[in-house]
Amino acid sequence: MKIKKVTILLFALLLCCLLAACGETSSPAQSSPTAQPTTAAPTPTPSPTPAKPKTADEILKALKAQGLKIGESFTYTEENDPNKLLGRPGQYTSKVNFKDTSLEATTNSGAEISIDEGGSIEVFENEQTAQKRFQYLQALSQSGSALFAEYEYIHGSVILRVSKAFTPTQAKAYDEALKKVL
Repeated sequence: MKIKKVTILLFALLLCCLLAACGETSSPAQSSPTAQPTTAAPTPTPSPTPAKPKTADEILKALKAQGLKIGESFTYTEENDPNKLLGRPGQYTSKVNFKDTSLEATTNSGAEISIDEGGSIEVFENEQTAQKRFQYLQALSQSGSALFAEYEYIHGSVILRVSKAFTPTQAKAYDEALKKVL
């Protein structure tokens, strides 16, 4: 009986050793002296993403590049902004008005270019101030007075205002182009 217990004990011990040996693994580089060193595949250099436009002028140029029929434009400064809002707390940080060449031509130029002749881009410091201005503009344009009617779009801190002379499809083309450049 004692021999049977010793045999079983030795068999169990041998089995444990075999199982432990089977569980070990080694990397091919360590176990094979002829293994070739591996090199990492080169990482492709990402192409630079074009900087997003930050000013009304930059956005206007990007919209022109989208194929919109933008003609003459006027960039406002603190000195020539008729609304006296440019750079003031909670107001736009840049603004440009532009003509659209598909609309009836006018003799207006410079600061005389109105939204009715094409549109306007206003850029704000943040989305909250843009949203306040947008709500104000919406209240005016929906007041029932044809004098203030226009299309208005907001994306982040940018407000795009376009002429009421556009069809809804034409106005939407401006909005879609703006989405692409921002």
